Amino acid sequence: MLDQLAETHADMPIVHSTRGDLFRGSERYMEAVKAYDRALSLYDEDDRAQWFVLYVRGICQERLNHWDEAEADFLRHGLVHGVFDGTRPLGMAALRIMPFARARHRAEVGPFYVVPEAQGTGAADLLMEALVTHARELDVTQLELSVAADNPRAVRFYERHGFRQEGRLPNAVMMPEGPQTDLFCVRLL
Repeated sequence: MLDQLAETHADMPIVHSTRGDLFRGSERYMEAVKAYDRALSLYDEDDRAQWFVLYVRGICQERLNHWDEAEADFLRHGLVHGVFDGTRPLGMAALRIMPFARARHRAEVGPFYVVPEAQGTGAADLLMEALVTHARELDVTQLELSVAADNPRAVRFYERHGFRQEGRLPNAVMMPEGPQTDLFCVRLL
């Protein structure tokens, strides 16, 4: 049905981004990238809805091990921050603004990653401060994230930065060792 819509409504980015989402959900990443490419070609340059499409296309590129393309999408997305030691990257973090008008006051934090050797050095604090500053500049008033319930160090980090647990997501991620429960956390700005 979506293939038919893509033919009959070829000028609607939502049709192509929805196809991309379905392909991505089925781990058909190359097809997803093509669908997202088509959607992006239809957006006006300043349309905020394209940010989400850039973000998910970047995820697909990462899954395909197309690291340069993934990085370019995340950077073009404009909501990715990095922390460096000179030119060596120590970590990265991203914001994803909710794509719907009624939810644009919310942003999801993630991915959020610091290399093991930089953990405990303040690099993660710098990243979080950059995300919070950027979120405020975008009129975001609520940050949200999911964190593995069995990662107490990360849970403490987010709590230290004002996040509070609002719920649990059982089976949030299927890991090789079994399902992982995530904590859903919120910080009001």
